[in-house]
Amino acid sequence: MRSSSSQQSESELVVSQQLGSTAPSLSPKLSMVSLGCPKNTVDGEVMLGDLYRQGFDITDEHEEADAIVVNTCAFVEDAKMESIEAIVEAAQLKQTGKAKKIVVTGCLAQRYSEELADQLPEADLVVGFEQYTGLPAAIRSSLGLNAGVDATEYAQRSRVQVGTATVPFRPEFDRFRLTPSHTAYLRVAEGCDHACTFCAIPGFRGRFRSKGYSTS
Repeated sequence: MRSSSSQQSESELVVSQQLGSTAPSLSPKLSMVSLGCPKNTVDGEVMLGDLYRQGFDITDEHEEADAIVVNTCAFVEDAKMESIEAIVEAAQLKQTGKAKKIVVTGCLAQRYSEELADQLPEADLVVGFEQYTGLPAAIRSSLGLNAGVDATEYAQRSRVQVGTATVPFRPEFDRFRLTPSHTAYLRVAEGCDHACTFCAIPGFRGRFRSKGYSTS
């Protein structure tokens, strides 16, 4: 199963120096399929950093993961289809692997959340940009690992968690790298204010804003 479609080298998960090399062995295991542009890759790295610090064991072996995050792209029709295929492919590991939950993030989740939830029952959680900070708790609740939270009830009431597309920047230095160890992406801006008929970026990436030094 793919780890990334943007570059073959991005399938190699590299832990940044800030995060260390291993997580506790009894932690729930999580893997990610990261698709699309470098901005989506950075989003995925920040998510994985959050998940690691919240006790998840990050693996590139999808067959061994308890939860698989599919970080989708929706820029063009081919990207949408690739994302949907990745979701379905990941869901097959519920039958053949250890996977219990499939989590859909990224631009497809942001723009087509309700359609995804309706047409792809394989997706256990559909999470948009504004809700990324709560992703570790959401996945734990979905897996039934949060005390006092019924996993079945949680799935029924909290399956779709999206919110606005124009979200504040977060610090991105402390992240779980998806690129080779000698390179990393640096985000300097996000979104777009132009309503071009041929481009959907403002619809799922929000209004244009520059990234300040304080959120580097």
